[in-house]
Amino acid sequence: MTDCAMYNITVQGYHPSTICVVIDSLPASLEYFKDVINSPLIQDSMNEFIEEFARTDEIMPSDRTLGFVIINSSKKVISFSFSELPREIMDTCEKSLSDFRKAGYEVEIDVNKIN
Repeated sequence: MTDCAMYNITVQGYHPSTICVVIDSLPASLEYFKDVINSPLIQDSMNEFIEEFARTDEIMPSDRTLGFVIINSSKKVISFSFSELPREIMDTCEKSLSDFRKAGYEVEIDVNKIN
């Protein structure tokens, strides 16, 4: 079983497919994405982000989507919504989300933390 976060991203008019990121990679993906939104080469940076973090193995019936990360750079909004998320992963994600707030993003968080 693999737990995933689904990313839905719109950055400077570029909107790739929704991608699945393995939940253990969620904190690193948020940290990496801070560089993507500031890149002068958005499409190249997005492709690198997808290559680095998008799940590529076969989806199995036992896999679960725990939540969604929706990013819209033109509106400067991030919605971070999870039905459950391990506390240690959320604690790490909160550091990156705080950096997005400092950069002027409205960050909406709706998370049920689990131990």
